[in-house]
Amino acid sequence: MRYRGARHLPEWLEQGAAVLRDNRKDDLTDTFQAIDKPICIEVGCGRGGFIRQMAKLWPDVMFIGIDKVPAVIAKAAATSVEQGLTNVLFIIGDIEDIAPKLDTHRVQQIFLNFSDPWPKARHANRRLTAHKKLDIYARLLSEDGVLEQKTDNQAFFEWSVESIADAGWSLLRVERGFAAVDVEAGGVEASGVGAGSMGTSGVGAGGTISSQFVQTEYEQKFRAQGIPIHYLCARPPKA
Repeated sequence: MRYRGARHLPEWLEQGAAVLRDNRKDDLTDTFQAIDKPICIEVGCGRGGFIRQMAKLWPDVMFIGIDKVPAVIAKAAATSVEQGLTNVLFIIGDIEDIAPKLDTHRVQQIFLNFSDPWPKARHANRRLTAHKKLDIYARLLSEDGVLEQKTDNQAFFEWSVESIADAGWSLLRVERGFAAVDVEAGGVEASGVGAGSMGTSGVGAGGTISSQFVQTEYEQKFRAQGIPIHYLCARPPKA
């Protein structure tokens, strides 16, 4: 489906150039090696609202958003530059192609927010919690790194829980229909780590950050409609 703002793509590419890379054209290996902060990645970042919130909450962490739709991610980059954010990076491409350019165990956290559930059984391998994708995440995550997933699709969530467990991951937290916390009121909690335990770097105990109570545009819309949101946090098996 064509993104309705695609006509602005040239403008957004120019505006967001400082924080935007294209896996097909740019040398991402050098880009990643130049990053001197802990790295967190959102796979399927869309318009970047979640990434921008996280970047503002934790300025000492580099948040990388990956998406395959150029117009969507270009808009995300342009808005981030407009807001003066310097600890964000947006990459046009697929995680399968981008991951090999990152050092092993370099990533602190991976976020999957309201991913396409690919409901047909024949498309199961396309789901972002399929074993093939989990293997990629396990290679990227640091020793104490974790994967966080949020979705409104309960069937997809239950499939993800089973897929993650079958792959040997430890499910640290599984919450079906968890209650929202008012982020504007400061109600940000870590996954297994209270907000009060966040250090000066914005990194919680065990080196993890939580996205559980940071709402995406989709989550805000779904909650307004009374749709339950499901959350999990998992750690890959030790190599």
